[in-house]
Amino acid sequence: MPSQAVEVVELLARRATLLRLLRERPRLKRELAEELSVSRSTVDRAVRNLEATDYVARGETVSLTLEGRLALDAFEQFTGVIRGLDDTSRVLEHLPESATLDVSMLRDATVVTPDRDAPQRPIASFVEEAERATKVRGFGSAVLPSVVSVFRDRIVDHDAVFDLTVPESVLDELLASQRGVVEECLDSGRLTLRTASTSLDYSLLLVEQRDRTAVCALVYGDSGVAGVVKNDTDDAVRWADRVYERLRKDATDLPV
Repeated sequence: MPSQAVEVVELLARRATLLRLLRERPRLKRELAEELSVSRSTVDRAVRNLEATDYVARGETVSLTLEGRLALDAFEQFTGVIRGLDDTSRVLEHLPESATLDVSMLRDATVVTPDRDAPQRPIASFVEEAERATKVRGFGSAVLPSVVSVFRDRIVDHDAVFDLTVPESVLDELLASQRGVVEECLDSGRLTLRTASTSLDYSLLLVEQRDRTAVCALVYGDSGVAGVVKNDTDDAVRWADRVYERLRKDATDLPV
C-alpha cells in the first residue's frame, strides 16, 4: 500500500469517531470537544488535518464533505472485512487458498463454530434458518441427515420451493441413504435437483424467508461441520446469487 494511502487509513482510524459525528450533522468545534470529551486544541488539530485532505469543511460549523463521507464509508467497509476475517479464521482455515469466497460474505457475518460442549452448534444454526424457509437455492457439498429431514419437511409439509445442485458423489449418497425422501420431494413438484459439473469447497445456500434472505456457507472439516458463516446483507446475497447461477447454468438436471 502506498505510503500516502497508509497515512490516510491511519488518519481515518484516529478520527473516525469525529467523522461519524459530522456524518449525522455539522457541528461547532465546541460541540465536538464536548461530545468527544477532548480539549478544544485537540479538536482544532483534528479539523486541520481533516481539512487538509478535503474530508471536512470549516465555516461557522465543521461539516463533512462528500469526499469525507465516501472515505469514511470505505474505511468502515474495510474494517468490517478485517473484523470478519478475524471472526471467521477458525472456519477459513479449513478451506484451500483457491476457495471461491468473497469479502462481502465476511462483513457483518454471523459465524457459528462447534465447541466441546455443543459440537452440533453449526448445524443447529443452519437448521434454524432452514426451518423458516419459503425457498432455498444453492449448492450442497455433503449429505447431513438432519438437514435432509428439515428440507423434506419444508418441501412436503410447508410448500417451500427448493432448487439444489450437488456433486455426483453427493447425489449417489442421497439416493443410497435417502431415496424415499428424495423421491417424495421430487414428486411434490417443489424440488429441482441437479448434478454439478463445477464445484465449491463448501455448501452455499440462499435461504429465502418471509422477511429476509440469509446466505449460509457450511464449511466441513475432518470431524464434520467446522463452521457456518451466515450473512443477510444485500452484497452477500448478490454475490451468492451470482455464484449459484454460474453453478446452476453448468449443471445437469436429474433424470426423472
